[in-house]
Amino acid sequence: MQKRYLSERFEKSPTITETFSVADHLRISYADRDVPALPLIRESFLRAYAYVKDWFDCRDDIAVDLWVAPTQADLEYMTCMRCEETFFCAPGIRDGMNVILFVSPLRCRMNADPDRLAGILAHEITHHVVRDISRATVFSMKRKEKRDVPMWLEEGLCQFIDSEVYPPLRQIRAGKIAGITKWYDREELWDDLSSCDDADRAYLQAYKEVRTFVETNGKEEIIRLLYLNRTHCMNWNDLPGFDTFT
Repeated sequence: MQKRYLSERFEKSPTITETFSVADHLRISYADRDVPALPLIRESFLRAYAYVKDWFDCRDDIAVDLWVAPTQADLEYMTCMRCEETFFCAPGIRDGMNVILFVSPLRCRMNADPDRLAGILAHEITHHVVRDISRATVFSMKRKEKRDVPMWLEEGLCQFIDSEVYPPLRQIRAGKIAGITKWYDREELWDDLSSCDDADRAYLQAYKEVRTFVETNGKEEIIRLLYLNRTHCMNWNDLPGFDTFT
């Protein structure tokens, strides 16, 4: 069976009929049954948004709409693919708002942890900010344009951000990285990291490279490089200051 991707259909599940405005530029779209989850989602949403906006020194507001799936089946309807109920994604822009998809905390126990939820929402908001700064193609599983930021950089930065908001992720990844002895060439990590033979290793490599770079050079430098990407003059596979794994 041929794999289907988010770009084939980008619409809400019919069960998502309600909206809640957190602010003029922040919105939660949800099913009527998920009203009890709104306070938790709102709290985590605001924490994630504030952290990402401050980290990137964004002067303008970032318009974000959370599409909260009441069930895993609703999430799969919106993603056009099989996925776990813990799956989050940031597929693009609809009606001028950056969209994030995930399953309601009432359905998914892991999403009911407000600290973890804030971390993962920060991860997804970062996807949108990276694309806005760099002018990279909206994520559609494959990078096609010359000006695109490689997925190892985008995913690595998103993981760096989520581990700052939710520190347990930092310890978990550090333990896994310590046990890895073989890494990918960067050229192999340009497209969707989940398509790699060892997706976990690919994501961990992306995280480690970006964390090392930010800790060594400062966040200002990686933000500068993302803006520089707009000029089409970036060679992301040959950057001093990034780890080289063998």
